Amino acid sequence: MKTIGLVAAGLLVAYGIVRLADGVDGQHGPGVAWTVGHLLILVGFVLYGVLLVRARQVLTRRRAVGTAAVVVGMVGVAAFVRVIVVDLIVGFRADNHAEKSRIGDLYERWPGDLGIYEPLYTVGPLLFLAGLLTLAVLLVVERQLPAWSPVLLLAGFVVISANLDLMPLGGALLGLAFVSSTTGSRDRRRTPAAL
Repeated sequence: MKTIGLVAAGLLVAYGIVRLADGVDGQHGPGVAWTVGHLLILVGFVLYGVLLVRARQVLTRRRAVGTAAVVVGMVGVAAFVRVIVVDLIVGFRADNHAEKSRIGDLYERWPGDLGIYEPLYTVGPLLFLAGLLTLAVLLVVERQLPAWSPVLLLAGFVVISANLDLMPLGGALLGLAFVSSTTGSRDRRRTPAAL
């Protein structure tokens, strides 16, 4: 779990750095930096989905709460992934910033006109945070994460939410939350050597 958390956060840091470089001219995308950045954050959020599941797997108590946290967090991950995929599609189709805005409007309700995308755009990140924070608190109670881990997770999300240009700092805070994870040693003790 420690490695997954660090790599996922590292990809957010890398995305943040690429995003800053992409925005030097005052505009973000389309282009190589836009695509590379979005691919980095896409893989990062896929790893956060894996992290949610992995965190639930190592819980020894309160597993029903952990399962609910995974479901809530995964809805948030899906919301992030949808936005990132739409941004990638728009970036591939657009030749300039004005065209990117015009094409982006065409994909506002993709896939299908389900009427859920605008609320998910706002609520999705909160659901992801709620799921991840809940699991982190449960892991603190089980002494598999230090008490400051949920604080760092929350601080990372606050920093990122305040300004996307602070993504490298926010991503670093998210990564620091998993630096002292003890789940690896406990997992090895519970896992037969043959596996």
